[in-house]
Amino acid sequence: MKKLMFFLICFFGLQLLIAQLNFYEGYIVNNDGDTLKGEVKANPKKELSLFAKVMFRDQQGFTKTYKPDKIKAFGYYNPEKKKWHQFLSINDGESKFYKIAIQQPIVIYEYQFEDMQMGEFFTAKQYFIKHNYEFVRLKSKKLKKQLAEYIQNEEILSEVEKMEEIDIDKLSALFEKHYSKSSS
Repeated sequence: MKKLMFFLICFFGLQLLIAQLNFYEGYIVNNDGDTLKGEVKANPKKELSLFAKVMFRDQQGFTKTYKPDKIKAFGYYNPEKKKWHQFLSINDGESKFYKIAIQQPIVIYEYQFEDMQMGEFFTAKQYFIKHNYEFVRLKSKKLKKQLAEYIQNEEILSEVEKMEEIDIDKLSALFEKHYSKSSS
């Protein structure tokens, strides 16, 4: 009987620990502009669900799920990458969460959605910039031309032109190399 009790305590304790591992330090910005600190439920390796809704646990332990039309923004800290992930609620015909993928020298937003190709589901990603108060989708074939208006560095534009597909990690590293505070 003691072994069974010990097993159950260990099992439920482990389940509780695993459930808490999905919550990260975070915040939401409500529609009044107030920032509320707490924890955001996220899976940094599979963020797809965060583009439709976010589960937030406040400092009192109350948990609530928010859709993009109910808050202005949210963010969470990814301790593995030592980086904050920030999402904005944007209405482009319908309210969606967009992730800020790059912040300088130009803000590039990422949107993820589930798509199907040849009978298989996959996570598709699209990238946008804000131009004249409208969101313009970045396209692989036109990326250099789309970014040239904002970036005058020929070395960067030359590297961008070599990209066959938009690789946000390579683009981010390229921008960081040329625009980081340490290189100025």
